[in-house]
Amino acid sequence: MKVIAVVGGTGFLGRHVVETLEKAGYSVRALSRRVGFDALHPNPIDLQGVDAVVNLAGIKREDGSQTFQAVHVDLVRNVIGAMKVAGVRRLIHISVVVARAAPGLPYHDSKWRGEEIVRASDLDWTILRPGVIYGEGDDMLTHLALMIRTAPVFPIVGDGTSPMRPVDVRDVAAAVAATLHRPVAQKTYEIVGPDRLTLREVVKRVAEAMELPLSIWSMPLALMHLPVRIMEATMRQPLSTRAQLAMLAEGLDGDPAPARSDLDIRTIAFTAEHLRPVLAKLASATPFSLRLFSAQNPPREIPITAFWVLLAWAVSTLAIVFGRVADRWMGMTVVMGLALAGTLLLKPVRQRLQPSPFRVITGLAAGTVLYGITRAVAALLPFIWPGWETAARTLYAWSHGHSPLFLGVTLVWIVLAEELLWRGVVARFFMERWGRAYGIAAAAMVYALAHFATFNPLLLAAALGCGLFWGWLYAATDNLVAPTVSHLLWDVLLLFAFPVLR
Repeated sequence: MKVIAVVGGTGFLGRHVVETLEKAGYSVRALSRRVGFDALHPNPIDLQGVDAVVNLAGIKREDGSQTFQAVHVDLVRNVIGAMKVAGVRRLIHISVVVARAAPGLPYHDSKWRGEEIVRASDLDWTILRPGVIYGEGDDMLTHLALMIRTAPVFPIVGDGTSPMRPVDVRDVAAAVAATLHRPVAQKTYEIVGPDRLTLREVVKRVAEAMELPLSIWSMPLALMHLPVRIMEATMRQPLSTRAQLAMLAEGLDGDPAPARSDLDIRTIAFTAEHLRPVLAKLASATPFSLRLFSAQNPPREIPITAFWVLLAWAVSTLAIVFGRVADRWMGMTVVMGLALAGTLLLKPVRQRLQPSPFRVITGLAAGTVLYGITRAVAALLPFIWPGWETAARTLYAWSHGHSPLFLGVTLVWIVLAEELLWRGVVARFFMERWGRAYGIAAAAMVYALAHFATFNPLLLAAALGCGLFWGWLYAATDNLVAPTVSHLLWDVLLLFAFPVLR
């Protein structure tokens, strides 16, 4: 058993390389900043007892001390220095197919200068140059899938004809292991996919694997620089960086033949069938999607009997409350309290109540937007419907006679119950059978009709519009937290903080 030190062993590629080497019988030391390893300083670590070093360290954008010069050049020099001190001869260095002397492109240029340091050493080195790497936990598929799920239109760099050879991360890890197995030194190999595709074809295959229709629009490179800079400045994990934009514009091509001949590396083709398992895991981990139309309906989880029992009970009892009960706020509290208890018996509803910072922030943002839309509509109503204020005052009167504490507690109760029932059960049931768009529309109409006994057209219109909005938000997040927070914030702003009527 040989001991291999893997610099950058806890990152996306590093995790796969470490796993592959351990399965091959090596003892692996994974070195990275996450385990206290700082190769940016001279003599960063004692490599005594190590038989070979694999350097995977690389960044796509600069962040503080983690500059292209520091990671791609200085780190390489320091690792080689530490190897010489420890008497380690074997080095596998991971670069990239676009590496070249190009002072105007800091990423490309720094990768090239790192290679030159390796080539100038007297070590037994091998340089592997992957193309764009994809796989579970990557940036490429994660960001592509997010953009494709978000909208049916995809802005592509230039005309989308730049050449690409995406390579599976497992193939890159296998190439590292194969290089260690074979006495091949002081050579450079390009580790790329077997098929030469265009960037447009790559995007189409991801959309095909996701079974989502997609229209790809060409976007001039000059127009993409500003949004990429903004993403780099504001996002912890930007959808694209300037380095990635430059690589996409020129392409990431290479020749797989030498690696196939010398290392017996036969990379997997980038096909929809091959991508589906990875994309399915991404979808379950990050289900956020703004798309209304997709090829597949959500899996059926809401029992038919439970749906009809809850729906019939809710509609009938609300009709009684709205038509015969004088204190409608109290009546709503009782009815929706029982609805809350009933919906919580369903596992699919309980599973979609997990809060997270993203879901809460999304709900707050959505509630603010919906309130802004409501105020804009209210400003136009006098020109469309002169009697709207009478209907609005009727709705505001429901809360009269109750203390602020009672209203605050019961409002949370009512909103939570409404979202669990109308979105978590009714909208979900219809979406499972008719798809997102028609399911959301059907649930919103039922939600509005459930308020018919009030004989208040303003409430009916608000229920229909809000039902569509909250149904879409529920479908987009596949969770009840965001629509619940949005609903609660909208009610608080509209009823108490900044009502449309004084």
